[in-house]
Amino acid sequence: MDFDIAPEDDPRRLEIRGWLKQHPKPTARELLDSGYEVPHWPPPYGLSANAELQLIVDEELDRAGVRRFGHLVAQNNCAPSLLTHGTAEAKARYLEKGLMGEELWCQLFSEPSGGSDLAALRTTAVRDGDHYIINGQKIWTSLANHAHLGCIVARTDPHAAKHAGLSMFIVELKNNPGVTVNPIEDMTGYENEFNEVFFDNVRVPATNRLGEEGDGWRLSMQMLGSERVHMGKPGAVWGYGPTARDLIDGLNSIGKLRDVGVAEEAAKLYIEGEMIRLLNYRRLSDQVNAKRPGPESAVAKMLAAPHGQKLLDLAKRVHGQAGLIAGEAQFAEPTAESKEMGGRGSWDVGFWFSPAITLGVGTQEVLKNVVGERLLGLPRELDPSAKGDWSENLKSRDKAA
Repeated sequence: MDFDIAPEDDPRRLEIRGWLKQHPKPTARELLDSGYEVPHWPPPYGLSANAELQLIVDEELDRAGVRRFGHLVAQNNCAPSLLTHGTAEAKARYLEKGLMGEELWCQLFSEPSGGSDLAALRTTAVRDGDHYIINGQKIWTSLANHAHLGCIVARTDPHAAKHAGLSMFIVELKNNPGVTVNPIEDMTGYENEFNEVFFDNVRVPATNRLGEEGDGWRLSMQMLGSERVHMGKPGAVWGYGPTARDLIDGLNSIGKLRDVGVAEEAAKLYIEGEMIRLLNYRRLSDQVNAKRPGPESAVAKMLAAPHGQKLLDLAKRVHGQAGLIAGEAQFAEPTAESKEMGGRGSWDVGFWFSPAITLGVGTQEVLKNVVGERLLGLPRELDPSAKGDWSENLKSRDKAA
């Protein structure tokens, strides 16, 4: 692993520190105009920074306590596709507001009838002059109740093969009479994360299509790969919140490591956490060496999600009866990140939410298929519906059901 980041007196660091001294509390506009909001993007949005400069910018902003304004879904998932595959009209309308956090984004992928088979989606987008008419339902959509925009994948060619007939669009959700968002309540007691979204004859300008018709599957896989990379970090809830190191510190502070059974379980979690940390360092090394994320992103998420569940489970068990009561944890919250992800970085809320983390952004079964087929070279899983006319396959499936 090659992981040699620039020293403290590197001229690039000094330049960034000088700017931060002049802008100790930069506005969203100032941060975007400086190029530091998305340094890896090309001008006028970023600096066309290589991976090393991007990491330097990240470190210097963190050191100065400056947080970026753009929403993670927009910056990491949707907006890069808009930048690369969007029309000039869509870029002018949506990019800056998304990067500055003025408009929130979500991803509209999963559907009730498809389960983990994203390509089996039934939402349709039918061309009507300069627009598409979208009808269908999405489910398990994070933050749809707050999002202004969504990247939706829909079927534009029902007679093409299952994966080939999909296209992606930017759809406006706020104040759109054809869009209905219903919250899915969970047991955390916090505001819902997930939602179901209905589309009833929603008109979307053709200029809001990303890429060509039929590019939807490829763009969806790119977005999910990027998202899984960021979830493969040591934090217990999709990369955020308490880590195994925090757990060890907490257990030690209340003397629980003297219990041999607890100590053995904690040691295994610590080893797992360090493995995930090293995988994350490999990701950083790949960034430094300008390598794009590939199927290995599935490995990171596949390991990190169950690790987080086990970590949070042990934390609550050692709390005993007090662990049943919110706010009664026997050791302190680990970091400021406990407030991230809607509070799910805390011991309490993270534990309540943890059943979801092996399901969201690809179930463990899906990720194992990715690893087996694309990394280990195992035969692909048999899918009789993958070839031929999708509409005919769908009729056969519905008839069999």
